[in-house]
Amino acid sequence: MNVPIKNKLHENELFRIKRMKEVIKTTDPHGHKDYLEIIYLQQGAGIHQIDFNRFPVQPNSLYLVMPGQIHSWELTEIPKGYVAMMQKDFLLDHPLYNALFQTFPLPFPSGFQIGDENETFTRIFNDMEAEYNRREFNYQAVIQTYLLLLFNLLKRHTGSDEALPYPFLLQKFFDMLETEFRTRHEIGFYADQLNVTAKTLNAGCKKFLGKTAGAIINERLTAESKKQLLYSHKNLTELAYELGFTDPSHFNKFFKRQTGVLPGIYRKGIS
Repeated sequence: MNVPIKNKLHENELFRIKRMKEVIKTTDPHGHKDYLEIIYLQQGAGIHQIDFNRFPVQPNSLYLVMPGQIHSWELTEIPKGYVAMMQKDFLLDHPLYNALFQTFPLPFPSGFQIGDENETFTRIFNDMEAEYNRREFNYQAVIQTYLLLLFNLLKRHTGSDEALPYPFLLQKFFDMLETEFRTRHEIGFYADQLNVTAKTLNAGCKKFLGKTAGAIINERLTAESKKQLLYSHKNLTELAYELGFTDPSHFNKFFKRQTGVLPGIYRKGIS
């Protein structure tokens, strides 16, 4: 994919919070270099696309753009709010250090409607901004505490009881999946590499995610397929081979089984 990668943080800068630029704009799809971006909008309208998901921009919306994700704006009203950017090392010793930067499965949804909790979230971002601007003794630890509160509130918002961070076995599985999913689609391969049985790996995935390891592998392949169909100009045959399918027809069957439509139809529908 020929998508530009932006880096708004200076060298060795681990955290920054600022106000959202109050301009109506449309941006081209782009990614961020190895940092997490949290956007909290108190006002605004339009569309915020993150990967293949389109979120309506409404008052009291919060978005998480993870490293490796692609996003773009189609704003129709002036936005007002905050943008916080952080490198992983800013969260050293943070309880969510590993989980927050896990690219798959995502630890949190990409978009939230905060609703009645808007005053609480506004206070958190306002206090983080004040700490960042004053830079008093131990200000980074104070900001980290606000971030822990923020993500605990978001976890409550999702209503999920999934354990974060995930157990070590699942973290290793996700890390390996991220590097191997394009060429290795079999549960047995990952189980062998992790020195466990396929049954043990499936049991761990079912316990903490409610689905099998095979389903998780298929979800990762589907997510990448959608992203490639949206943001690349590769033809379907090229995509099929790049994603480890021995024949384009196998890719077509897989994608339709996962999404209900053929990849060519999906691409036309989102273009």
